[in-house]
Amino acid sequence: MKNAVTICIISLVSMISNAQDKIGVFAGVSAVSLSDGLLERVGITSSNSFVFHAGVNYETVVTDKISFAPKLVYSQQGDREDDIRGIQYSTSYINAPLNFKFFNQPYILAGPQIGFLIDTDKRDRDYGDLKTLDYGLNLGVGCDIKDFFIELNLYQGFNELIDVQFEQRNPFRDIDLQATNTLIQLSLGYHFDL
Repeated sequence: MKNAVTICIISLVSMISNAQDKIGVFAGVSAVSLSDGLLERVGITSSNSFVFHAGVNYETVVTDKISFAPKLVYSQQGDREDDIRGIQYSTSYINAPLNFKFFNQPYILAGPQIGFLIDTDKRDRDYGDLKTLDYGLNLGVGCDIKDFFIELNLYQGFNELIDVQFEQRNPFRDIDLQATNTLIQLSLGYHFDL
């Protein structure tokens, strides 16, 4: 067992020392909303909110066509529009997309994402607390321009953050939604070679 651990550590160190690693910083705008299912807008809100995100990323080459490219992102999220029937939960998360980068120019990003809720502003209505852990799938495309990069990412949360019921006078119009996070992010960043 000791020999196996030693061999794994030596292999990992040699891979890292021989890899073409990069670290980067990025920022951008996000279209965010609370959705009810896979990319399905909640019926009681009218539009996406546009907010800010920023973070750091790391990239290490796995093969000549595949890289592992995780990120750590501060992201404003939630439903921020002034809709009297909306949930109006303005939230902030620290997200960790664990992306794999396919191809080189342009490239495709795909991988799971985990998010940790760090702040909630419930505005006028309080329907209860959101779950503090969010998880889902991140997909994107990007392009490198010298040391700069531009990416367009789509994230769909799978974790039901809150269950809200809106009772109407007409029983056929009652709304029961299980809200999840949906994000579309446009980022501009800069890579530093290690």
